[in-house]
Amino acid sequence: MLVIAHRGANREALENSWSAFELAIAGGAARIELDVQLTADGHAIVIHDDQLERTTGVRAQVSRLCRADLAKIRLSNGEAIPFLDEVVERILPRCELNVEIKGPSEPLARVTRDLLEHNPRRDAVIVSSFNWEPLVWLSRNAPSLQRACLWSRDTFSWPFFANLAPTVFLERARTHVLHPHVNLVDEHLMDQAAARGWTVYAWSSMAGEEHNREGQWSVLKTFGLHGLCTNYPRQLKTWLEEASLDEQSFRSVSQNR
Repeated sequence: MLVIAHRGANREALENSWSAFELAIAGGAARIELDVQLTADGHAIVIHDDQLERTTGVRAQVSRLCRADLAKIRLSNGEAIPFLDEVVERILPRCELNVEIKGPSEPLARVTRDLLEHNPRRDAVIVSSFNWEPLVWLSRNAPSLQRACLWSRDTFSWPFFANLAPTVFLERARTHVLHPHVNLVDEHLMDQAAARGWTVYAWSSMAGEEHNREGQWSVLKTFGLHGLCTNYPRQLKTWLEEASLDEQSFRSVSQNR
């Protein structure tokens, strides 16, 4: 099960910050998930909300400010807000990336394409979204970039039915990579994924995994989940290593009986 750090190591440092990314790598994450928004002058900045207040204390909108203005603003931990081109340069050589495009923005998809399409490490990047517009645009204009469909109970509205929506979304985006909320992962979904050739990387909400996370990880591992975007990448990495040692020990004992 691939360890994906949700907004970096967000329990060890501020989400989507340089510290969170570095701690995710140090903790053994194979991939870092991050969010991008579009600035007023067409740059991709790494931040979850269009409103700056929650992580910077500044009452302003990302979409109304240019890069020069945003470069002067500091996160609550004192660091500069990362831009996607900087993350691609500093982090991608050392760790895979999952770039989540916020909103139905084709212009943001274009900026993301321009930064990644010709990068020698582009195969180590997945671009994901809850919205079909950027993914469909990328499927037509950057088919070499991996795409993933994000799915939660609130993602789809009528006329989609819940059990058909992932199939419709994946077909429209021309991809086989599904990112469902962890609560939507069950044996039925994984059986469907196996039959259809999907790769499934689940994600936990920021408020998730607070209780009995190891029990949840055990169930997901039993289902055959391909990867988890977790708030606890260091702990999940350690847990998987220990689980692997336990399995090896069990096999060794069984063979020697």
